Amino acid sequence: MSPCPDIRGEKGKRSMVTMSSGKTKKSLRTFMLAFSLVSFSGVISVGGYSIYMVHRIVKETSSLKEVSKSIFTVDNMHNKSYNLVLAIHHFIINRDNKYSRRAINLLNDMESDTINYIKHEESSSDAGSIEEVRLVRLIQDNLGEIKRNVIPLFDDVSRNKTRDVRKIIALEKYAYNIEKLTNEINKIHLVGISDGVEMSHRLLSSIFTLFFVLSISGIFSIYIFYRLHGRYIIKPIDDLADATRKLSTGDLSIRVSSNDKTEIGTLYNSFNIMAERLQDYEKKLIDFSRSLEQKVNERTHELKYAYDTLKKTQEKLLRLEKIAALGQISASVNHEIKTPLNSLYMNLQLLKKQVNQFDGVSLDRRKYTNEIIDIMDKETLRISGILDEFVRYARLAPLNMEENDLNKIVSETADMISQRAEQSDVRLQLNLSDTVPLFSFDDKKITQCLINLFINAINSMGNGGILAVETEPVENSMIRLIISDTGTGIKEDIIDKIFQPFFSKNKDGLGLGLPIVQGIVEGHGGKISCRSKVGEGTTFEILLPTDMPPGKEEDQQ
Repeated sequence: MSPCPDIRGEKGKRSMVTMSSGKTKKSLRTFMLAFSLVSFSGVISVGGYSIYMVHRIVKETSSLKEVSKSIFTVDNMHNKSYNLVLAIHHFIINRDNKYSRRAINLLNDMESDTINYIKHEESSSDAGSIEEVRLVRLIQDNLGEIKRNVIPLFDDVSRNKTRDVRKIIALEKYAYNIEKLTNEINKIHLVGISDGVEMSHRLLSSIFTLFFVLSISGIFSIYIFYRLHGRYIIKPIDDLADATRKLSTGDLSIRVSSNDKTEIGTLYNSFNIMAERLQDYEKKLIDFSRSLEQKVNERTHELKYAYDTLKKTQEKLLRLEKIAALGQISASVNHEIKTPLNSLYMNLQLLKKQVNQFDGVSLDRRKYTNEIIDIMDKETLRISGILDEFVRYARLAPLNMEENDLNKIVSETADMISQRAEQSDVRLQLNLSDTVPLFSFDDKKITQCLINLFINAINSMGNGGILAVETEPVENSMIRLIISDTGTGIKEDIIDKIFQPFFSKNKDGLGLGLPIVQGIVEGHGGKISCRSKVGEGTTFEILLPTDMPPGKEEDQQ
């Protein structure tokens, strides 16, 4: 293979090559078509003859199978006749009725066998079937004679009468006749088997000879075809494949030349034209790619800068909107709720004082009333504390980071809500790991998070259920806190909105509980996530770092 001269602009020359190859393609196709037709005809002929031979072998095999079944049936009748004579002798000697019953059963079985055998042979097209039917009918006659004589003989023996020796001899004669007839039937079968085996052997020999000749012819034809195919098709294609591999590696200067006037020559010519065009396209593509790369780099830099700026601006705006909204709500809550709450607290103190000064109330009633007032007083103070915490959070109050025991905080919070859980038929399950270390966090804010999540879980279990809390240390110096319930669950289409401010499933809720929880967790440098399935329950997972990075607390201020 050697590079050919530049052929661009040689349109007439290429046309002449195409016309020449058009003439030769006809002879090449004719050769391939003739070879294919001869091969196909040979395969069809040999295949058809082989199928015919195999069909005959299968037919002979089926015939041998039927003969084998007949031999088995005849041998069975032969054995039954022997057992019949044996049963008769045993009865005469032992006078046991079981031998007489056995003899009668054998007679009935043999009669049934002869009837079935005759039906089978009459439906067969075998030449020996007529003779077999004749012999079987003779067996039926002998069976009839045995049956006619054996029953009176059994009666005589049973009544202790004198045994008629002539009847016994006659019975043995009929039984031996049956054995003789079965042997004659089997002789007919053996002749049929011998003929079938000989025919199968001849057919197999013919098939073997045919396959041997076909194999030799096929090997010779394959060798001739391989030589011609390799010389005129494989080698030129290999040369073209080698040139194609070089072209694929980037060597666009490669060219192929050939004096072949067949389709291979046309393929070579097309390859050379393609290589030349690829060279031109590559040059243009390189120039275009350089220009495009420069423009893309410039535009990408501009877009990246604009995207980063826009993203930072959006994050700042979103945070400012949330802070402004929470600030407005905290001011309203502090004014509208805290004032009547303080009035309620003072009135409770006054009521308690008056109850203690009133003499008309019994000691037990006074004690009970004071307990109720104390509970109301305690709950009022707790509500006031929650409002203070909400206001401090809305105003981005700094965290009070101190080293605390998370398991202790969880247990204390569980005790706080245990009475409410019991009233709602909710069972608390705490699985707190002993390996959770002490670390710094704001215990009041974490308690606020836990109360919020516990109350939400209890409210979701209207018919009772299980509230499970689990703590465990995980990798990267994190503590995992898992709170799960068996409540109604959260729909998939709203689960992504539960941490948004002012979003609430409860029409009476403000939608600030979970956003506050998220803010507290993220203020500790942690993360909170939720997964839920309607009808099965909800699980909140909180990750808290045991080593909060310096400056993180200041970021929350």
